[in-house]
Amino acid sequence: MRPQLFVGLTAIIAVFGATLDAPARAENEFDVTVAAGQVTVQAKGDWHINKDFPWKLVVGDTKLDKSKFDLGEKTAKVSNAPKGTGKLKGAVCSKEACHTLEKDVTIP
Repeated sequence: MRPQLFVGLTAIIAVFGATLDAPARAENEFDVTVAAGQVTVQAKGDWHINKDFPWKLVVGDTKLDKSKFDLGEKTAKVSNAPKGTGKLKGAVCSKEACHTLEKDVTIP
């Protein structure tokens, strides 16, 4: 394979892969709010909550799976979360792409 073609294909693959399922970094797609015992993800603009994704919140030894989340079109909310620092995992989608999200959260 010619070097120029290889570089071009590599760039296309990198861009295509980033659009399909890259962790959301800029957070232009969603906001996360944390209150006592509750974590909420609010999708922005044309983005919506991916209800098929295996949502999860892990705080210490406590794992709250998708069944504990209230998943709507624009919001994903989990209540009765224990106090402490944890990791939230979920996904938001638009018509063109889906982005997974992983956020460190501290529940007061």
